[in-house]
Amino acid sequence: MVGAKKIVMVVAIAAVVVVVAAGVYLGLPKIEHRLGHTAPSLDSGLSTAVEFSVSGTELNEETKTEIVSKVLAEITPYKGVRYDKVNITAMKNGEDHDLRVICFSDACECQDVYVFTYYRAGKELVLNGHVLDVIPAAERAKAISVALQNEEAANLLKENCLESVTPTVRRVLPETAEKFYLPKTLLSVTWTRFGENPAVVSVLVDPDEGKAVEVWSNLGVENKGGEKK
Repeated sequence: MVGAKKIVMVVAIAAVVVVVAAGVYLGLPKIEHRLGHTAPSLDSGLSTAVEFSVSGTELNEETKTEIVSKVLAEITPYKGVRYDKVNITAMKNGEDHDLRVICFSDACECQDVYVFTYYRAGKELVLNGHVLDVIPAAERAKAISVALQNEEAANLLKENCLESVTPTVRRVLPETAEKFYLPKTLLSVTWTRFGENPAVVSVLVDPDEGKAVEVWSNLGVENKGGEKK
C-alpha cells in the first residue's frame, strides 16, 4: 500500500513534469506599440537589449520603466550564460497587465519564457509560469548522460520503449527543487511519447553533483527495491 507521503511526492513530481515538459505559454493578440530599452546585463558588465511591446493599451514611460526594472530583477539565466536580448510583451488585464517575457542567448538555440502578472495598484510582479530551455549544449549532454546512468530511469525507458525518444532538458528553479531535494537549480531530463500509448519518464538531475535525485514515470513509481507501488 502506498503511504500518504509517497502519494504526495508522486503528485508533486507529476506537476513539475507537466510544467517542464509541456511548458506554460500565454497567447497574446497583435502587438500595437513597441519600445526599445538597453538594460544592465544580468551577469556581466555587458548590456542586455530589452524590447518592450504593449498590446491593447498605452503605458506611460514611468510604468514601462517600472515593469522592465522588476522583470530584469526576477529573471535569471542558467549559470555561465547571459541573456543577450529580452522581449517583454504586455497585455492589459483589467487594471493590470499580463506579461510574456522571452529571453534569448547567443550561446544557445532555445529560449527561456516567463509569464508574469504586473499589478499596477501595488506595483507588484507575480510569476505565473516559466519554460526554461536556455542551457548550454554541454550541460544538456551531461544531464542526459547522468539520467541514463540511473538504473531505475534506464529500466523505465526500456519498459516503456522510450530509448529512441529524444529527451527535453529544462531548468528547475530552486524554489521548486526545494520541494523534492534542495533549494538549488536542477535540470529535468524528460522522455515523452504522445499518441494512443503515451508515456513519460522524467529524471531530476543535480548538475553540480552529477547525480539523479528523483525519477518519475506516469506508468508507475518504483521504490529502491524495484517493486512498483
